Amino acid sequence: MKANDFEARALEAHEYRLWNELTVQSLQGTIFHNIDYLQTDAKVSSSKLKIYGCFKNDELVGGCSLFAKRFGGVIPHAVSTGPLTPFGGFLLPDLNNAKMRQRELVQNGILNALCDCIQRERYSSISIVNSPDLLDVRPCLWRGWEGRVAYTYYINIESNFFERFSKSVQREVKKADNAGFYIERLDDAAVHHKLFTQVFERQNRDTPVRENLFTSILDVTERKKCGGMWVARDESDNVLASRIWLWDNKRAYAWSAASNQAFRSSGANQFLFVRLLEEMQKKGIRQVNIMQGNTRHLSYHATGYNPILVSYYSVKKNGFMSSMASGIKKAMKNHR
Repeated sequence: MKANDFEARALEAHEYRLWNELTVQSLQGTIFHNIDYLQTDAKVSSSKLKIYGCFKNDELVGGCSLFAKRFGGVIPHAVSTGPLTPFGGFLLPDLNNAKMRQRELVQNGILNALCDCIQRERYSSISIVNSPDLLDVRPCLWRGWEGRVAYTYYINIESNFFERFSKSVQREVKKADNAGFYIERLDDAAVHHKLFTQVFERQNRDTPVRENLFTSILDVTERKKCGGMWVARDESDNVLASRIWLWDNKRAYAWSAASNQAFRSSGANQFLFVRLLEEMQKKGIRQVNIMQGNTRHLSYHATGYNPILVSYYSVKKNGFMSSMASGIKKAMKNHR
């Protein structure tokens, strides 16, 4: 493949099967790129799903998933993430066996073709948060896109991973175990949303998503066997904590967590988390993205599991109107 071999365009619905196949094969492909997940996110966020594919001849070799929206119902913009979705964005072919020059020529050619295609849509702004396995976003930066870095943590769950956790985590899990806590599979969106709402109410914040998101995602996990919801209970059958986890052919994702605020110090959160790591290990999954790393207090708690810090990259491109508005806002701020 050469840099000028590529043609990019929006995919038709009948080509979504090819997209899902690319998602499985690409190193960057995740459950958040899967067409069922994307369509669910588009529906609950009132967005239009746009998937741009990059072809060499008739073979789909790369792509980018986006949600198109309109500010005030008029000004179009595009983002790669939906509600509680950490990343999406570009997919590239697996070229790890190619030499560096050939690999970069192909990857740069695909990314440039996709950027050209997306920019032809004349969005007022484009924001793409990529999966951690996209290590090189320089083609976007060289085109004048803005770049930013974000962080998450991975936990490897080979062998006896529990021994690698901090003493405080081990102590909390053992406390919950001694109290007779247990976990069960319970795909009940209403239960999870109720606990999720409690967490935000305690912080005097509005709940960022509605129950229908959890209902729709749990429907996807049931149909596609790609995740589920588990709760921790005490001996009186009180639900103490709830977690929804997703997985793909590469790793699992600690997608959403919630807890009963009356039992915050019970150890139920740590207990449920560790028991779910054990469940993933039984399924043959060897790594979990714990979906934390960008907030100080969450990062502090996450480090108790002795995780691996992983970076991922976002790129953003503003159109003329957005750039002008941003410039005016900056000038007014400096004037003050």
